[in-house]
Amino acid sequence: MKRDLTSFVNDAKNGKGARCLLLFGDDLQIQETRERVIDLLVPEDQRGFNLERFDGRSAPWEQAQAALMTPPFFPGIKVVSIENAPYFISREQKGELGEKVLQLWGDGKREEAGKLLIDLLVVEGWTQEQWERLEPGATRELIKALGEDGEDRQQIDALLAFCKSQEIDLSRRRGVQSQGLAELLERGLPEWSFLLLTAAQVDRRMRLYKRFDELGAALQLGLERDRTGKISRESLLEFINQRLGQAGKRLEVQAREMIVQRASSDLRNLSQELEKLCLYAGERSTIRAQDVGMIFTDHGEGWVFDLTRAIAEGDPSAALSELARLISRGEHPLKLLGAIASEARRLLAARQLLDGEFRARWRPGMSFAQFQQRVLPAGGPLLTRNPYGDYMCLLRAERFSMSRLRRHMDGIHDADFRLKSSGGNPRLVIERLILGMCLSEKKGAVVARASQ
Repeated sequence: MKRDLTSFVNDAKNGKGARCLLLFGDDLQIQETRERVIDLLVPEDQRGFNLERFDGRSAPWEQAQAALMTPPFFPGIKVVSIENAPYFISREQKGELGEKVLQLWGDGKREEAGKLLIDLLVVEGWTQEQWERLEPGATRELIKALGEDGEDRQQIDALLAFCKSQEIDLSRRRGVQSQGLAELLERGLPEWSFLLLTAAQVDRRMRLYKRFDELGAALQLGLERDRTGKISRESLLEFINQRLGQAGKRLEVQAREMIVQRASSDLRNLSQELEKLCLYAGERSTIRAQDVGMIFTDHGEGWVFDLTRAIAEGDPSAALSELARLISRGEHPLKLLGAIASEARRLLAARQLLDGEFRARWRPGMSFAQFQQRVLPAGGPLLTRNPYGDYMCLLRAERFSMSRLRRHMDGIHDADFRLKSSGGNPRLVIERLILGMCLSEKKGAVVARASQ
């Protein structure tokens, strides 16, 4: 649907255009848009009679259809809202659905993962008897249904155990078919009714979806993403600024970049973190970097930023504290070593720029505004994903000599060898590396003074 949502709904109220709407995409935006449509169509004091809600995963289509065919108690539009509509899922989505199930489970969204798994089993043709025969721990059939190779067997075992603890009736769910909805669309809805559908997953190849698309009644919600599937920086900043603007808050530059680094692609989670920030800031209109550091939970690529920053600043106490936090969270030592190595390579590249291309333009202690004007006026970022990230990286690189960074790379290579070849304690290997990186310059300074 390319038209403005308000215009679409107003046309429906005036008897023009489609009398149905399918919303799919990002969960938070689906929920907010659904409530906005209801606000536009049904006055709040009439919702006890002119609004009926159904869960498409449990309510039979016949029940929702009966509600659509029954005239409203009050004059005006009667909205029938079907959430989690399963009518747009097909067997061709097996791999995509299986991946989404495990992603939801890994993110701690157990209820959503379980519901989507049952949706998948229904379209796969599973019977209630087949489900009841499946014992916890016997995951071979489930792995096949998910389209997985079995590498996540532990997660699948846990998912199966959770689903077995719930009351699940596949035979009841099997009665939910898209045929009745397709027939209703062809006949046309009564003039008093408006059908509002939300779906977690949609196969655009299905004839039913194409019919909604032809009617201009299918709306995908979500922020623009880059080629890797991540939300683009511009879209993410627009969302952040919109949410904080509604709360009357603004961000320091460093605070903004910290949020971008720590944000996940889950807009609901991001919205909750921003709300926490606003509450923490209280009556202050400006949110500071220290506020983000204290309150904003790290869910994005910045999960290891505090560790690498502490190492770059030569603060062994803070670095070891961050290491302990990340290991307690279950992060693998090799993954942490990879993050440290990536930071060291960025610093090495930044040092080369400071000694070469930027030598005449860079000034120690210069502000970000000066950096944009003098150092990077026309080009794009060279070291990170954005100019501010480059600026901060160059500031950190000021602390290092080229020879020191090369020694750090040797230390990282040695730690990598120890982690992969010895039976030693991985945490001690990383701690030794961190101490060596943080204290090497101080030791060098002591030796230099002693030789004088």
